[in-house]
Amino acid sequence: MEIKALAAATANHLGLLDAYTFFRRKLTKSQVVILMYHRVSPSKDNWSLEPLSPQTFERQIEYFCRKYEILDLGELVQFIQQGKSLPQKAMVITFDDGYKDNYLYAYPILKKYHIPAIIFLTTGHIGTGKLFWWDKVSYVIQQTNVGQLNLDELGNYSLQSELDKSHASFIITERLKKLPEGKKERLIEKLLSTAAVELPPNLGKELILSWDEVVEMSNNGISFGAHSVNHPILTNMPLEQAKWEIIQSKKDIEGRICKEVITFSYPNGDFSPEIAKFIQESGFSCAVSVLPGKLISSKDNPYELSRIGAIEDFNKFKVMFCGLWGDLQGMLRRGRR
Repeated sequence: MEIKALAAATANHLGLLDAYTFFRRKLTKSQVVILMYHRVSPSKDNWSLEPLSPQTFERQIEYFCRKYEILDLGELVQFIQQGKSLPQKAMVITFDDGYKDNYLYAYPILKKYHIPAIIFLTTGHIGTGKLFWWDKVSYVIQQTNVGQLNLDELGNYSLQSELDKSHASFIITERLKKLPEGKKERLIEKLLSTAAVELPPNLGKELILSWDEVVEMSNNGISFGAHSVNHPILTNMPLEQAKWEIIQSKKDIEGRICKEVITFSYPNGDFSPEIAKFIQESGFSCAVSVLPGKLISSKDNPYELSRIGAIEDFNKFKVMFCGLWGDLQGMLRRGRR
């Protein structure tokens, strides 16, 4: 077991994390966390995002039901907007992107425990069979028989082993994230050509939600928010194009579920003051981002709400959602200044 995992397990076993949560709540008067999930599935492949197992997800949900008040995101935002005191100990459950396993495995568990959740949809992929770009990159690298990839500005990669392929997939994806959208798309097409891999025609439909599944969940207690049309990093494109991604994804969902969509999730968590302002002016009540360990306070800007990403190791996860990790990071940042 790695040192961090061992330390987290020891702290949790000794009750130190629960004690930290208790005293932190006494000082701050509330302990509110927005959690971010992506995939929940019993099967793991070697190219898409790593899922939580349904067993792990259910254990987490059962724990949260016992220890926390589970809020809808809209409820939390109302507390902040109306200047009310936040609940003493509360959680919000969110999912990003729109993977089909949210419907197959997470949705039944959420129904079983009667708790609210919101799924932020990348609408250009729902029901279209179109893979998310990062899944496309990873699939191609894992399936190629090419032993060496030469991708110019993206670098050169040996693909002789599974470890090589995993490393290449991670580095290429991280480098692509930083590029303007047009350039990113051209380089992905070059990757497909160089790797000589054809994408199975039904792969996206097997991996990503259909609109029928979205409508069913919407009619049974699951909320939906916008997450753009194509999942670009909004700060890597002209502002007008970013505005279209935001508004069109809102319209896409509203047209399908016949309900107003007033929440947004920034793709990759990236936004600018101009984008946040546009979100506010466009009828959204809030927008969520990502900042590991950051808990919610009544003073937070509703258009810059941070979330904590869920992980399989519950002890390490608890270090983050109890507030300890974020507080330590804050102390380190202040120490550097």
